[in-house]
Amino acid sequence: MNKSSAKIVYAVVIVAVILGSFGGGYLFAKVLTPETGQERTSIDRIVSLSAACTEIIYAVGAGDKLVGVDQSSVDYALAGNETFKGAPGQLEDYPVDIFNKTNVGKASNPNMELIVSLHPDIVFAWWYNTDVNKRIGDLGIPVVTVNPQNVSDVFNLIKTVGALVGKSAEAEAVISEMEMRIDAIAEKVSNLMEEERPLVYYELGTALKTVGPGTFTNELISMAGGINIAANESVRYPLLSNEYIMEKNPDVIVVVSYGASVDEIKNREGWQNIDAVKNDRVYAIESGWVTASPRLVLGLEQFAQWFHPELFG
Repeated sequence: MNKSSAKIVYAVVIVAVILGSFGGGYLFAKVLTPETGQERTSIDRIVSLSAACTEIIYAVGAGDKLVGVDQSSVDYALAGNETFKGAPGQLEDYPVDIFNKTNVGKASNPNMELIVSLHPDIVFAWWYNTDVNKRIGDLGIPVVTVNPQNVSDVFNLIKTVGALVGKSAEAEAVISEMEMRIDAIAEKVSNLMEEERPLVYYELGTALKTVGPGTFTNELISMAGGINIAANESVRYPLLSNEYIMEKNPDVIVVVSYGASVDEIKNREGWQNIDAVKNDRVYAIESGWVTASPRLVLGLEQFAQWFHPELFG
């Protein structure tokens, strides 16, 4: 292993130390296992195959370190400047600057030759693309895989990214603003009785597929004063039946922006009897607001307005 690699491995070891401090060690897996280096250095060239990590890197003011991003990172920017407005951190440059980065393709099947040509010090990636992550690791490039399952995990992820890119103070500032805005929501809904909390069905990109326990979107629904109809399912992303949803009769339906249209949901057979449809409480939410990034507070605030317009209107 050359000296440069040793420096980066040392940085990855720091990640493990940081996560150990916060009890979130399952978040990351070090794909490469070379010997530990001893010389600390900064990370200056990053490829991100995780749009959430891309956003965090910009939020802490380290967008200049990104040399390559995946297609999803670009897609978030295509949603427009308005979807970043009011977000914690330094995200104002993201929608424009992301087009100056090399697009290495889909995270599930990136252009490996292109990644290698960018000479990244490190690659951030989602945990589930195991084959891709292993192939990158086998090329001698450290890979940090991320798997946040709740809001606390997202805070840990921001801290970790901040530490790696030398922006710990900026990361703490982002987290502080997120906590303040989350606390403001929590204070307003804390005294609500259970019968005052609307039943919520949240739909992902596949019809009838939703979020269950162990997802931060499930947590956001609860934090905004709602009750997720899939909160007690046995898997993180259950596929519900049409009959089950109609029987639950949710008060609010939220669909992610890349999923079915609001009109399509309203016109599903039998759904006209669901309270959410009868009362015109079916909404589409920007996908970038319900991912593991600082913008999740925008999603939380939007949920709160939809669930409790009398409190947040």
